[in-house]
Amino acid sequence: MRLSLPRRSRFASVLLALAVLGGGVTMAADGAEAAKRKPHPRRVVKMPSSPTDPAKDAALVIDGVTGKVLYARNETSERFPASLTKMMTLYLLFDALKAGKVTMQTPLPVSRHAAIQKPTKLSLQPGQTISVDMAIRALVIRSANDVAVVIAEALGGTEPHFARMMTEKARSLGMRNTNFHNASGLPDMLQITTATDMATLGRRLAYDHPQYYPYFALPGFTWKGTYYKTHDNLIDRYDGADGIKTGYTNASGFNLVSSVTRGGMHVVAVVMGGRTAVRRDLEMVRLLDQTFAQIENNPSLVARATVPWQQVARNTPAPATAGFTLPAISGSQGAQFAALSAMPNAAEDEDSAEARIAPDEKFSIIHAEKPPAGKPAVTAQPALIAALPAAKAGPIPAIRPTARPDYVAAGAPIQMAAVADAPKPRMRPSLREEVGEGDAEPAAVSGRNWTIQIGAYADKALASAQLDSYAGKAQDVLARASRIVSAVQSPAGHTIYRARFGLFGEQEARDVCNRLTQRGQTCFAAVQAR
Repeated sequence: MRLSLPRRSRFASVLLALAVLGGGVTMAADGAEAAKRKPHPRRVVKMPSSPTDPAKDAALVIDGVTGKVLYARNETSERFPASLTKMMTLYLLFDALKAGKVTMQTPLPVSRHAAIQKPTKLSLQPGQTISVDMAIRALVIRSANDVAVVIAEALGGTEPHFARMMTEKARSLGMRNTNFHNASGLPDMLQITTATDMATLGRRLAYDHPQYYPYFALPGFTWKGTYYKTHDNLIDRYDGADGIKTGYTNASGFNLVSSVTRGGMHVVAVVMGGRTAVRRDLEMVRLLDQTFAQIENNPSLVARATVPWQQVARNTPAPATAGFTLPAISGSQGAQFAALSAMPNAAEDEDSAEARIAPDEKFSIIHAEKPPAGKPAVTAQPALIAALPAAKAGPIPAIRPTARPDYVAAGAPIQMAAVADAPKPRMRPSLREEVGEGDAEPAAVSGRNWTIQIGAYADKALASAQLDSYAGKAQDVLARASRIVSAVQSPAGHTIYRARFGLFGEQEARDVCNRLTQRGQTCFAAVQAR
C-alpha cells in the first residue's frame, strides 16, 4: 500500500493564503486605529512533498532473522544518528544488567554534568538518583539526554570514556562506520553513523538482549506524576511494530529505526533525514508495506524463526491500542512551524520537534487500529516488565561515578585499545558511492557517467519492476533514460540489486533528481562505475 499526502483542507488553504498575503483578520473596536497599524507579514515555508531531505536521506530494510538486505538507499552514506545513539547507550546498560553489575533497582546518581544537558530531558537535579528501570524507560520513551549521561557516568566513570566504550562495542558488533562522541546524540560533528550500522544495532539489541527488548514496545511511562508518551508513532498503530527508537537534531533530520514482527517474520527498517516526524513515519510505513507485499508474493524472501522476545511480551499486560490522528492545526501553530523550519539553528529538543506539525499534515496516518470488541483502550501506566530479573534482597548501594584505573584526574588522555577501522568524520556526508559489477549497462560517454538511483532491492526482478513503476510516474523526465540494474555485495555479504536511471552529466543528474524529489519521488544522484 502506497501512502500519499492528501490535499490541504479549504480551511488550511485559507490560512496559508492569508499568511502569504501578510494579512489576517484583525478584530478591533476602532477600525481606523487598526488601519494605521503596520502589518506583520508571516513567512510561510512551503513543505516539499518529498519525505526526506536528499542531503540527509538514508533508508534500509533488512530481514531481522538473517540480516539480509531487502531494500537500501544511501545505506552506507555518513549520517548523524541523533538520539538513535541511545540504542548503544542502552545496549551497554543491558550488558551490565546481564553481567550482574547492576539490577533494575540500582539507584544511579545525577551529577551536575548530567543535569545541565539540553532538552529533551527529565530535568533531573544534581544529587538525585534514578533507578535503572526508570532510566531505561526515560531513554526509550522520553529520549532524555540527562538520563543518558547518568548511565554513561555510572558505567564509564565519565561520558568521554563511555563514548569510547560505545565505539569499541560498535566495532565488535560489526558497525564499521560509526563513531560515538557522546552518550545522548546531542549535536556533535564527530558523532557519525550509517543506516547499515543502525540496522545492525537495532537487530543486535533484539537478539542479544531479548529479556529487555519489550521495553521498546511500551507506549509511555510516568515520572513524578507526569505521563510521557512514546515518540514512536508506529507502536500500537502498525501491525507487528514493537520498537525501536526515534531521533532528531537539526543536522540529522528526523530518524527512525523500526522493528516489525509478523508470524515468525522479523523486519528491521531505518529511515533517516525525514523533513518532519510525520513525513518520516509515512516513508517508514511505505517501505514496510512495500516489503511485506514483496514477502507475500515471494515467501522465501525472508527466514522464519521464533523471535525470543515475544515470549517475554506474552508475560506482559497488553499496552494501549488507539488510532493515530493528528490534531487540527491552528493558524498560529502553522506560523510557528514555518518559523522554526526557516531558522538555520532550529531547536534541537526532540520532544518539541516531534510534536511540530506542518500545515499539510492534518490527517490520520499509520494504519489506525481499533481495540478489539469489548476491550477498551488501556490508558493507565504500563505494568512492569514481568520477565525482568528480580531484585536482590537487602539494600542496594548507589553507583558512584569514580575515576577508572585508566583515567588520570590530572588530565591525561584515557588509554584504551585502538579501535580498528575507525571512520574519519567529514563535515558533510557525501551522496556518492561506488557501484559493483552487474548486468550489461550503457557505456559511459565522457562527462555523462552519472545516474539517478531510486533504491536497492533483494531481488533483481523487483528492482526492474520498481524502475518500470517509477518511470511510469515520471515519463516527462525519464522517457529517454536507460534503466540499469547493478548487482553488488552488501556489507553483510548478501547480493542486492541497485535500480538506477542513466546516463547523465553530473549537474543534469542532480537537476533531474531535484525535480523528482519535488514531486515526492525518492532518489539520489550517484556516479556510475566504468
